[in-house]
Amino acid sequence: MRERLLRQIFGLLLLLRALPSAEGGSLPFEGLDDLRGPYEGTGVSGEAFHVQPLGDAGKWRICAYWSSARTESSPWLGYGWSIPALESRFVQLDERRWAFHQPDGYVRIFVRTGNKVGGVLHLSGGSAWTAECKGESIHVTADPKDGGLESKFIFWQGRLVRMSCEEGNFEIKYTGRKADRILSNGRTLLEAVQKKAPEEGVVFKFNGGRSQVVAISLPATVFVAHGDSAPEETQKQCLASLQTADGLIPFTYGGEYDEAFFTAGGTRWTWNKRTRKILSYGDWTYTIVVPEHKGEGVLFKRCRRSDAAAESYRYSRTTGILEEFTNGTKRARQVFTSGPFAYRRVRWRKETRRNGDSAHAEYYYDEAGPFRGMKITRESVTGKKEEIWRDRTYRIVRRRVNGEEVPLK
Repeated sequence: MRERLLRQIFGLLLLLRALPSAEGGSLPFEGLDDLRGPYEGTGVSGEAFHVQPLGDAGKWRICAYWSSARTESSPWLGYGWSIPALESRFVQLDERRWAFHQPDGYVRIFVRTGNKVGGVLHLSGGSAWTAECKGESIHVTADPKDGGLESKFIFWQGRLVRMSCEEGNFEIKYTGRKADRILSNGRTLLEAVQKKAPEEGVVFKFNGGRSQVVAISLPATVFVAHGDSAPEETQKQCLASLQTADGLIPFTYGGEYDEAFFTAGGTRWTWNKRTRKILSYGDWTYTIVVPEHKGEGVLFKRCRRSDAAAESYRYSRTTGILEEFTNGTKRARQVFTSGPFAYRRVRWRKETRRNGDSAHAEYYYDEAGPFRGMKITRESVTGKKEEIWRDRTYRIVRRRVNGEEVPLK
């Protein structure tokens, strides 16, 4: 039970990297590259969603993302997939807005702050994010106000070519317009090599070839919707398998009637062909309620096929608050991060109240993602306040009652 809870929490943390800012009217997430929704298996808008780690390029974890809502093809993995580390770009949407498809999978919206000054156009992506556009060059800076290190991203003709962040300094190299290498201080951390025979695919070589992943792509049946018309069944080149150090992971695609399916290893997703919203994931069945007003947030309902108990969630992009309803009990969660990337020094906060007593929990994660500790604060109507700190193994490492330290046995 605890492991499942941690997986759900980690799935949430991968989604909620940065809260919205009123500055510049920007939003932290927009478009089809949004990461996970309130729990594992679904995206923030209710689509079926899968995260597939490929390997570590130094301290930078490289992941591939598949989404039922994605109608584009990765140049490496095919239809419905993306590898943000190799597909990051900065593109203009209209006269006022630009989209930064970040190398961690998020899409951040920037807005112009005025007219060009000295040939430079200034953009704002929120309280910590700025961008300068000059000719074909774009410089993006993230300067967290709560102690995180400054990150910088340099684009040329809309394509990411350099990045400096807490994970290190990186260069992205291209063959033609396709990114195929990631370097740090002259050392190759990731190289993607096209595989021609006997099956079409690509070999991802990590850290000078010390580890590698072989991806095989094959034609598969997918469903493409055009406006309000019925989804069209067609053949697209799709990722069929990954050969990793841990074994072979197969992927399959298809569907019948109004449902489509996707499987990764032993896990199966189904979704509505027309709406692309998730219907089931593993043992869970889903109902997705899209609000009439965007500010209300999508409502997620799910239950196990063998269990009548239901869980409901609603996540608001404007507040960053996730409301959870489980068997009639309501909890509110909010996630805070201190850096520009998805899982850096994350604090996941949960507060519950009952009969006047309150319990407040904060879960901490390091830059590589794993859980590294938590703090629980309990306050009773009698005035007693208890604070407990636990490490990554859940061992109590500190305890304080009413402000006084309590010796540990």
